[in-house]
Amino acid sequence: MAQSRLERIGTVYTRVISLLKGKGMKSEDKPLWVSVYEAFPPKYEPRFDRQLPRKKIAPIFYREDRIRAKFHRDQSFMPATDLATENVKSMTQRFLVTYKSIREKEKLEEDEAYEQALQQYNSEREARMESRKVGNETSRRL
Repeated sequence: MAQSRLERIGTVYTRVISLLKGKGMKSEDKPLWVSVYEAFPPKYEPRFDRQLPRKKIAPIFYREDRIRAKFHRDQSFMPATDLATENVKSMTQRFLVTYKSIREKEKLEEDEAYEQALQQYNSEREARMESRKVGNETSRRL
């Protein structure tokens, strides 16, 4: 009924279809991806023994990746980011915006712009921390 369980014989699709035909799986339990697979079949069947094409994979690096890595290495604390809200930028994104604006405005080298952006980032972070402390103390008094 379930045929072979070896991954080398058949594909997941053929095994699921065999289970459906042999009544080993109810039609209402049919996975959603089966309908998608049938509507949009792959160009080449995803078999275990299929030879993969030899393609050179190009490295994907963006201009700001080096700055981002340096920033994360230099920061001892990185606050959490709420991923549920789309309009809130992470601290790294804020730092990169600051870095780019400093570099464009003042026409500085990469290292100099990084140092100035880091100083500005640290002062903004300290100001936010101070405002939170003041806000917490005020709410405790009430």
